[in-house]
Amino acid sequence: MGFNPHLHVLVTEGGFDKNNKFILEKFIPFRAMRKTWQYKVLTNFKAAFQGNLEFSMLANHLFKKSPEGFYVHLPEKSRITNKRKIARYVARHIRHPVVSNTRLYRYDGKSVIFWYKNHEDKRLFVTMKVEEFITALIQHIPDRNFKMICYSGAYGRRIKMRYSGYLQRSLNQLTFADFSKKRNTWAPICQNCGEKMSFEYYEKGPPEEKVSFGSKLPDWKRPMLSHSYN
Repeated sequence: MGFNPHLHVLVTEGGFDKNNKFILEKFIPFRAMRKTWQYKVLTNFKAAFQGNLEFSMLANHLFKKSPEGFYVHLPEKSRITNKRKIARYVARHIRHPVVSNTRLYRYDGKSVIFWYKNHEDKRLFVTMKVEEFITALIQHIPDRNFKMICYSGAYGRRIKMRYSGYLQRSLNQLTFADFSKKRNTWAPICQNCGEKMSFEYYEKGPPEEKVSFGSKLPDWKRPMLSHSYN
């Protein structure tokens, strides 16, 4: 709930050599990552603010203040091994609220009590007035047209065509035909009837304005969702 700016970065386990051949390397040294991250952040900021003596002095100070590099959270359990986990990880951090409903402990109309876990995995409770709680929440709403996801390296817009052949083979993207074949193996369960859901409709782009939810699916073959799922 506090102002703690940070980035979530997905990196490949390896990279391309001068001949555009991918060299697989699963081990990523933690200390080297910290120093590399510090160098990239500060040197890019210095390049963006050329001629700004005050910022240049600040960058040099941060180099000296953090000789081991900037903090990087790189636990072994954070390693992602398949496409579905990548999609879930990205979706969670792009669309997930700052405080999930399960962490809201109590609300009495004037104050809100919620909990979080600290670095020692200990549950701590926090009480805030409603206005204070809303203020803490809305500071995390991104500005209009703010880019939440950026691509660089082999996935960068300017150079991705150079590696497109390898990337397409490695991604092995699912088509709609693949979806139809595999939908029964991983389809979610309907909370109303208990049956596996099936794919009905797909529309590229945002929905049309002033279109009520469900209007393009006249026959849902199931009862309307109750207020608890709104």
